[in-house]
Amino acid sequence: MEVGSSSRGRNSGRRRCHCGLPAAISQAWTDKNPGRRFYGCPRFKRGNECKGRHKMAKKALIEARDEIREKNRVIEELKKTILEMRNDEIVRQFEQFQL
Repeated sequence: MEVGSSSRGRNSGRRRCHCGLPAAISQAWTDKNPGRRFYGCPRFKRGNECKGRHKMAKKALIEARDEIREKNRVIEELKKTILEMRNDEIVRQFEQFQL
């Protein structure tokens, strides 16, 4: 496998930076991203520049976006189910009242 072609190593299953080093999980503490976790190159913490970190950050953001979209889809389905159940309960109570 070509280095940089994937964010996971073939054998280890662990994410790798595009420079080939195993990626470390970091946490942002900026005003815009407090507590946001992301994968980063270990070279970055030592002050060395790694061109792979931007690609990894973009991939992490895309994965987070997809996860958020999926959770929003599930939330909308649950809202519909709740509304249907409420309507069914209202009809049931109305029918009991009519008897």
